[in-house]
Amino acid sequence: MKQRIALGFVTHIGRAAVLALAGPPEVPAILAKARIDVATTFDEGAVFHVGQELPIAEARTLVESSELRFAERARTQLAAFVARLDAKVVAAGMVAPVAKSLPPLEQILKAHAVVHAAEGELYRRVFIEAGAALGARPTRVPADGLAKRVAAALGLTAAKLDARLAALGKASGRPWAADQKQAALVAWLALLTRDREVHERSR
Repeated sequence: MKQRIALGFVTHIGRAAVLALAGPPEVPAILAKARIDVATTFDEGAVFHVGQELPIAEARTLVESSELRFAERARTQLAAFVARLDAKVVAAGMVAPVAKSLPPLEQILKAHAVVHAAEGELYRRVFIEAGAALGARPTRVPADGLAKRVAAALGLTAAKLDARLAALGKASGRPWAADQKQAALVAWLALLTRDREVHERSR
């Protein structure tokens, strides 16, 4: 039987940090970490920024064609990442704010702050769909309060959770920066949530 894992995602323009977590939800282990790049340069990845310099029809074509290309790359690379583990994805989480509706493209391109928001959402969509293609659509969890939610689910103090997280990171090796820590926490929460749901269904 394949090992069951939860995936954690932290996205940025053009890429995502992804982490696979397995084992008992109370004492999991990090199986693998990776950086998945779907765009290799700023101009390729920052499609809304580039679109600000184009006629609206060209900008729309650029955004739509780029998202399709990024989505295919994300699906392919994420599937390869999981295949190397010979595992089954049963849960997934993404560090992301609550999704907000965006205005039409014409309005997005007129406001720099909205351009940033639109690009953030593009990459979240890309990796959410990549996770969904493997059978586990990532749940969005805001960064603020993420550690508290994991600690509460485990019945731990913040200090004890920090110690367990540090031990996870040490055992998994480098890289172990902010992205990997956040990805581990959101994968951990996904694993805990799934475990609770399984127990509730079995009653």
